[in-house]
Amino acid sequence: MDTRAERRLVMILRRGFTSFADHFQTLLDLGVKVHLITVESETIAADPRFASVTQLRKDAPQHDFHTSAVRKARETGAAAIITLLETDIEIAEAANAELGNDWATPEAAHICRDKFRQREFLRQHGIPSVWYHPVTDIDKALEVATERGFPLILKPTRAAASDFVELVHDVDRLREALANIKAMIDQGRGFYYESGAAEWALLEEYLPGQEVTLDGVVVDGRFVLGGVHNKQESSGPFFHEDLYTLPYSNPEREDELEDIAARITTALGAKICMFNAELREATDGTFRVVEFSIRVSGGHPYRHIKDVYSIDLVRIFARAACGEPAADILAQENKRCEPRMTVCAKVVYANGKVIRNSVGEAIHSPYFRVYFASAKPGAEVVASGNKGFDFTGLLSVWMPWSPGQDPSVVHTVAKELAQRLDVDVRDESGAKSVVA
Repeated sequence: MDTRAERRLVMILRRGFTSFADHFQTLLDLGVKVHLITVESETIAADPRFASVTQLRKDAPQHDFHTSAVRKARETGAAAIITLLETDIEIAEAANAELGNDWATPEAAHICRDKFRQREFLRQHGIPSVWYHPVTDIDKALEVATERGFPLILKPTRAAASDFVELVHDVDRLREALANIKAMIDQGRGFYYESGAAEWALLEEYLPGQEVTLDGVVVDGRFVLGGVHNKQESSGPFFHEDLYTLPYSNPEREDELEDIAARITTALGAKICMFNAELREATDGTFRVVEFSIRVSGGHPYRHIKDVYSIDLVRIFARAACGEPAADILAQENKRCEPRMTVCAKVVYANGKVIRNSVGEAIHSPYFRVYFASAKPGAEVVASGNKGFDFTGLLSVWMPWSPGQDPSVVHTVAKELAQRLDVDVRDESGAKSVVA
């Protein structure tokens, strides 16, 4: 074998291995030698999907991951440093810049990792956004909120997966919710905040309409749409992730959403990256950007897009990151077909200690696609807006579809199949506490 033709990448991924199983499989199928930089783990070093594993302490600073990734890339001849995790995009882009990849965009990652910077960026570039106010002081935030009027959305500037996002209706609840965000930051949850941020939370205008998540990829500066998922419709107060569904129920609006995404990636100066954006309808029916990032969705949305449209976003990105010609990649891989089924991602939430967590009888259904048991037996999980939301498990279903079919059809199947999983979580009293 000509080793000069080998695809080699360094991956920084401090956590989240279960929800990225499909992404890893694509890299394996492409023959990419992936050199992993992660935190200490009892089992990951023996994982055959990785050519090597470098383990750092969980409390190691971002700079250590950056330095280790660059060193490993130079040792192995890896073309680039990648990540699949929102909280690691700044590390990866800075490392790529040091490695000499001229497509690296450290400033874009810096913007994406902070929702206040995102709002400033959208305003500066005239991209549909909302009223917002950065929180640096609790008393000032209460004053601004009272003047603006309730309800308002409150969110941490650097969290992910809707953790601690809340629709607040009065000053007392806002004060309590701000204290909860402060406590979350102090506890170091999810690698969200390495150090204190001046603007650590954000007040925003509430958008009451439909919410969607969009995924795509950028190759040679060109944005390529993967798919637009419907999300669970929620009026708050909390907005946990659930019921991601394809095909999109309003396909006539895909071009509008794709245009917004392309405007963002162009303004970011992105040349090679994956891309995700959350958008929600305002009262006038137009879509406004909730948030965006230079990474693709974890969990099932990536698999869903392949199943429904046959386009493979991770494969396209990996080939581009390995330095292959953009024209070849787009000619060979950019083949988005008409929808061929419907799919839905159902998240299992619970409060307490995990006793059992496996697929159970659900595996025998023709609609069962896959189940990721995110929480291991013995783990403590939470599903409370006051304390955040942990994924206990991620279920994916698929079924036949016909144009115009309402997402509620596959929602019903997903909810029923979730009841057939073997999930046992007990609260402090020993009572079963699954809130699927």
